[in-house]
Amino acid sequence: MKRHLVFSIVLVLVAAGALAFRLPRLSERVMHGDEANQAFKAGLLHDRGLYHYDPHEHHGPTLYYLTLPSFWLSGADSFPESNENHYRIVPVVFGVGVVLLLFLVADGLGRPAALCAGVLAAVSPAMVFYSRYYIQEMLLVFFTFGAIASGWRYASTRKLRWALLAGAFLGLMHATKETCAFAYVAMALAVAAKVGWRRWRGYPVKLRSVVNWRHLLAGLAVAAAVSFVFFSSFFTHWRGPLDSVMAYVNYLNRSGGAEIHVHPWHYYLKMLLYTHYARGPWWSEAFILGLAAVGFVAVMLRDAVPGTTTPLARFIAFYTLFLTAIYCVIPYKTPWCMLSFLHGMILLAGVGAVVLVHVARKLPLRIAVGVLLAAGAVQLADKAYLASFRFATDIRNPYVYAHTSPDLLNLVRQVDQFAEVAPHDEPLFIQLAAPDADYWPLPFYLRRYPVVYAPEPYKPLLIVVHEDIEPKPGEPYEFVGLHGLRPTVRMWLYARADLKRKWEDYVASLPPRH
Repeated sequence: MKRHLVFSIVLVLVAAGALAFRLPRLSERVMHGDEANQAFKAGLLHDRGLYHYDPHEHHGPTLYYLTLPSFWLSGADSFPESNENHYRIVPVVFGVGVVLLLFLVADGLGRPAALCAGVLAAVSPAMVFYSRYYIQEMLLVFFTFGAIASGWRYASTRKLRWALLAGAFLGLMHATKETCAFAYVAMALAVAAKVGWRRWRGYPVKLRSVVNWRHLLAGLAVAAAVSFVFFSSFFTHWRGPLDSVMAYVNYLNRSGGAEIHVHPWHYYLKMLLYTHYARGPWWSEAFILGLAAVGFVAVMLRDAVPGTTTPLARFIAFYTLFLTAIYCVIPYKTPWCMLSFLHGMILLAGVGAVVLVHVARKLPLRIAVGVLLAAGAVQLADKAYLASFRFATDIRNPYVYAHTSPDLLNLVRQVDQFAEVAPHDEPLFIQLAAPDADYWPLPFYLRRYPVVYAPEPYKPLLIVVHEDIEPKPGEPYEFVGLHGLRPTVRMWLYARADLKRKWEDYVASLPPRH
């Protein structure tokens, strides 16, 4: 009982440390285009109660619905009143929740291994960086781990409630992102591999002693029900569940690689092992990968790993191996997708850390191993700080991917200045135009103004267009400025001639900025 209390206190402290890494200065980094797009949809859901699943883009609905409590608690009455904090706090909560879920597997991984995994999850640069990103990935990691943890609790107790909870998590995975299918496949392959491994080692396997088929069907029914509720927009959009299935046709085509996000099979592994760009810091999470390799070998070669229940650890080992292979094989790659298998590596790394301490039987050697483990955690924490704060939008940061240029905020600042001098009896209509709607995150930053995406029937006061587009000759607009959207994309700002003159007088009257 005392050990359990100590473990609980320490794990809560680790989770508090994870929160301390993730929470500060959430609004400081300029929004990525994907973040802004998600925030726009969440704002539409809050303001109008409108959400219909799009089988071609944007992924599942859980992120938007789970953002609503943030709106309610923040006091923001509408999307225009919201800010970056109201959105990014959602992945922060789930990033910390991934640490707290270790309570459910502490008896399976072993408490020391669970604590080590918690520390690694708390300071992993990728986990910290994307826990501050308003996209679906951290929710998917949380729900996936919840399904695995609940499945383990069911296998340990055979109680129906754990089967139902596992089903709920499986349904939430599907309602979060289409790539949940990769985790489903990896889970199924891991179970099959684990059974085959035991038979190969000469141990009998009786599935009936582990699984009650009625419980299994009940869990699957809960999974289907949870998914249906979200995709149907809580029974208001009946085509949503069908679209959630048909979406895989689109995503199968995308995974084939006919887009700009095509990368070689080793893209993720290279990023995690070592990355360095000229005149920038080096980046590495090799410490996690090395410990995960130790844990993998230990649970494969030994039937009893000290401090760990081998069945769970071996399942996680197979699951992580298969999931990593799936993501490596698929040509379509974005860096945040690696979180799913990186989290599996973190769990294995916790086992690996305990194995190293156990192998070092003499006290001086154990002290040396402890110092090395602490140094590795400090190195990860240092890189997490650099990635999330000092290099949060810097292209020398490998986790920064097609990110918005901070210069875009200067454009937004100019628009705010035009609002100060615009006629009070004339809405500040802004025309926004770019090929293939490539103007995100501007709709988020211009959320307080009426934005139109075609000149008719409005006569906008401002025009923000892609650098390949210019106002038609004869239109009463004058050039104001050129601003970066992303490293290779720029936007022009034009203003109606009379408004520009008022703006120039206004800017001239402002005190100099320091």
